[in-house]
Amino acid sequence: MKRRYSETNIRTFKLLIVLLLVVASALGAFLWIRHTTNAVRAEARERFFEQYNRQQSLMAELASHTLEEMFATFHRNLDLVVTLFEGKEVTRQRAEEVGDRLKKIYGSLASTPVVDLVVFDSSGTAIAIEPADPYTVGRSYAWRDYIKWAREKGKPGEMYLSPFTRMEGGKRRGYKALIVAEGIYGPRGEFLGVASCVLDFEKLASKHILPIRVGRHGRAWLADISSRTMLVAPSGRLAGRSFSEAFLPRWLRLHALLVSIEDGKPGSGWYDYLDAEIPDQPVRKLGSYYPFRIENRLWALGISTPEREVDELLSTFMHRQEAFATTLLVTVLAGATLLMGILMNWNRILTAEVNHHTRALSEAHSRLESTFDELLVAKKVAAVGHLALGLAHEIRNPLSAIQMNMQMIRKKIAPAGTLRENFSIVEEEIRRLNRLLNDVLDFARTRPLRLQTAEVGDIVNRLMQLMAQRIEEEQVQVEVRIASPLTLVCDPEQIHQVLLNLLLNACEAMNGTPAGERLLTITGQGRDGMALLTVSDTGGGIPPDKLDQLFEPFFTTKASGGGLGLSILQTIVLRHGGSVSVESEPGRGATFTVALPLGGPGDKGEGRP
Repeated sequence: MKRRYSETNIRTFKLLIVLLLVVASALGAFLWIRHTTNAVRAEARERFFEQYNRQQSLMAELASHTLEEMFATFHRNLDLVVTLFEGKEVTRQRAEEVGDRLKKIYGSLASTPVVDLVVFDSSGTAIAIEPADPYTVGRSYAWRDYIKWAREKGKPGEMYLSPFTRMEGGKRRGYKALIVAEGIYGPRGEFLGVASCVLDFEKLASKHILPIRVGRHGRAWLADISSRTMLVAPSGRLAGRSFSEAFLPRWLRLHALLVSIEDGKPGSGWYDYLDAEIPDQPVRKLGSYYPFRIENRLWALGISTPEREVDELLSTFMHRQEAFATTLLVTVLAGATLLMGILMNWNRILTAEVNHHTRALSEAHSRLESTFDELLVAKKVAAVGHLALGLAHEIRNPLSAIQMNMQMIRKKIAPAGTLRENFSIVEEEIRRLNRLLNDVLDFARTRPLRLQTAEVGDIVNRLMQLMAQRIEEEQVQVEVRIASPLTLVCDPEQIHQVLLNLLLNACEAMNGTPAGERLLTITGQGRDGMALLTVSDTGGGIPPDKLDQLFEPFFTTKASGGGLGLSILQTIVLRHGGSVSVESEPGRGATFTVALPLGGPGDKGEGRP
């Protein structure tokens, strides 16, 4: 009896040990699964936050480039104002003489935040203002910082950007403003006056800063790092307060983050600040910033989003992860293999999603950079064209008078010998200037596109017939490889002009090449909804340091010529919605590639065969 009782106790004890081992194993598995799940969740969250900060940093960088280009436009217009007074005294009389030009310059800034354009003489007295303001003209503003800067520190060609300020007098009293200025100097560097523009900061911020939003409450902010002033606060308000005044002592981490930007390097971080929905409740925010320099000031543009909003974007992944975790905990005793398989599958899904978003951001970045480059070229061509048109008209009239008088003098005195040769030289130079003026007018006055469907092969065949005699005389071998059919919607006459310009340049480039090595290659094919046309030569090539300037108006590598051919060519291609590029190595010739949308302007051809 005692023995049976003892054996029962032993079996009970063994069963208890087994149960304890099972419970311990289950508890250990449970804790291990919880630990693993939390680690994966934390890693996913960290990686998603990194990607989100990269997106914010990219947006901040693009917005910063827009501001840089805008202030570069202000600088160019101030340069134009300064040139009106070169070699002249800065006086009321001179300002009245150039009044019409000042109005044109101010008119070109109508779409910008510029409020007015003011010119001061050497004593700091306003001698001209656009738009007209009798209150300002004749008053002395010698006490203003930008006039002191121009008199004491400024140099020709430098632009001054003021700190954030509130206007204290005149029609603009109370305006939140920035001031850009440039000094006017004489030939020996003596101070003569100042040209300045007042910028409506509220208009600038409303157009370039406040519209930048990420999600529901992600906002852009702008800081003047040089003066440690908050221009647009992370809450979306126009601030104009110092870092210390705005953020100390409550927001220490945000204050430290802004001060650290003085090293001029982009970065990201987090800080506590006001809640967008509940202003009295602090919230942690993720922020990325991009510093950029405008003349004498260092600014930083940043974008910040509440952390909870970023977490909401992860909710789908988090819910899926919770479902996985629950399933794994219920089935933990059924097998660790299934658990690890589900976790690995989830990790692959998350990685694929993150990679997909990364690729999408990269593609968006590339498209934005391409669009920005096209806009920059278009602005530059428009500005130069406007200026060139005015100069061409101003030069043509006196040039015509000179030519007529030269002809009259020649008839009266009937020159002979050396004098006749001198008259011939002058007349030939007048004809050359007239040809240059015609090129300038062609560049400045682009005619409307006459769109129709054209076959690229037909355009090239007409060109080859036109240039047949020159090609034969210069012993140039020609290879033409045009896919057939290759049709596109375009203005055939202007595309004919584009290709003719490229062929003439190619022939001129091969003048120094031995006769047997002169090869001109023309190709055309359709790809991704675009027509790709290339013109290659075996000439001397283009130096690498000249490639970036090749399409600049009035830039040329030839001994003769006005330097407008490639600028006109690029303008035509851009108006067709295309692009032109060049590849070259010294001594190995050059290849120009023109890409045009098959469907005409506005049809980039995405997704087309």
